[in-house]
Amino acid sequence: MKIRTRLSLTFIAVVLPVLLLLLVTIYLYVDRSKQDDFLIKLRNRGITMAQLLVEKRVIREPLLRQIDRKTQTAYSDRRVAIFDSQNRLLYDSGELDNRTGTNSPISIDAHLLNQIDSEREVRFSNGRRVGLGLLVEQPGQRLKVISYAIDDYGIRRMKEAVAVMGFMLGIAVLLVVVLSRLFASRSVRPITGMIRQINQITPSNIDVRLTTPSHTDELAQLAHTFNLLLDRLSAFELQRSFIANASHELRTPLSVLTNQIEVALMKPRPALEYEQLLTSMQEDIRRLNSLSNGLLELTQLDNRQAGPGGDVIALDEVLYEAVGLVIRKQPTYRITLGESTASTDESNDGSNEALPDVMLNGDSSLLKTAFINLIDNGCKFSDSHQVHLKVVVFDTLVQVAISDQGIGIAADELDYIMQPFYRAANARAIKGNGIGLSLTARIIQLHGGTLTVNSQLGCGTTITVSLPRMQSPGR
Repeated sequence: MKIRTRLSLTFIAVVLPVLLLLLVTIYLYVDRSKQDDFLIKLRNRGITMAQLLVEKRVIREPLLRQIDRKTQTAYSDRRVAIFDSQNRLLYDSGELDNRTGTNSPISIDAHLLNQIDSEREVRFSNGRRVGLGLLVEQPGQRLKVISYAIDDYGIRRMKEAVAVMGFMLGIAVLLVVVLSRLFASRSVRPITGMIRQINQITPSNIDVRLTTPSHTDELAQLAHTFNLLLDRLSAFELQRSFIANASHELRTPLSVLTNQIEVALMKPRPALEYEQLLTSMQEDIRRLNSLSNGLLELTQLDNRQAGPGGDVIALDEVLYEAVGLVIRKQPTYRITLGESTASTDESNDGSNEALPDVMLNGDSSLLKTAFINLIDNGCKFSDSHQVHLKVVVFDTLVQVAISDQGIGIAADELDYIMQPFYRAANARAIKGNGIGLSLTARIIQLHGGTLTVNSQLGCGTTITVSLPRMQSPGR
């Protein structure tokens, strides 16, 4: 059984008994009120007849009986009997308006009269007939009056009330069923949304996370816990992929070195060939050393906590040093510095320089490594070996955009370029190991920043680094 169905049944099971209890309470209250009102009328009728009987000078008994008989009421089998203190009958109207003629008059015995004498008022019933006996004290007399009848009007009204309540109960049941479905649907809607999001998570997009509600109920905790589970699974998958790729990348230069050594040992060779062989082996060893250093740096960064902090550093100095190191290593590379624009009204002390003075919290050596990787990649994957670097300063952050007109990246590969050892299809022929960009992304993340990539295949790539800037003391 689905949760929606169980919630609907639970809602119905809770609301319907409450509704039935409410209707029964209303019915009992109305019925009790009807009975009390009817007894008040019987009491008033009995007292009135007793008073008229005592005042014989005004109305004599035959006339009183005739008036009683011709009086139109909504009752049937109505009767008033009056006794004196010695239980002698003074007046008996008989059962008037006996429409069926099947009911025998209620027997009035000495026990009932004595009970009236002791309790002053006694209520009784016989089938549908309801009545009371009461003690009426008149000047010099103690009369025992018995008045009863059938409340035809009240019975009819109660039947109508039961019919109306039954109809309203049917409408209420339908409303409860509809509301239970709405309640259940609304209750499971977050679960349905979570299921829909979970179904969209596949091995190719395991980085997708569930949307966490703003409130902190159990469903929000469930979504948060599931996201933590995905984080752990992603870490396991990343570790597995990392080990596989690292093993492959390390095995390739080692295999080349082994083959070169085996070929060299097959037979004696001239010194020139040995020199060429050693030069090639030296290049492979450098590549292996670079790969090992990259793996070590990436592992060290993975163990650090993300967030801004550290020393106060000048971003322009970090960028100048990164540009200088890249050009010193590759003299054929060209890096142009564009004009920077700021969204604040602050004056820039370094207006004569191409880059503004911007202060950050962080690690200058790590940021230098990140920008060296970005600049080197832009030049390396561009035929002109040229990139354009631009700094834009905002109120709370600074953006560094590095643009090239190189080979570009396909749109379907942009989601994977941050993964270690991943290389785009059009970049595999160019020297590299696929660690630099993932290392850079981790460095930027550690500094509380973001890294975005905009690229068009065959037209070039622009990588934008956004970092939180330090606020000046007066702001």
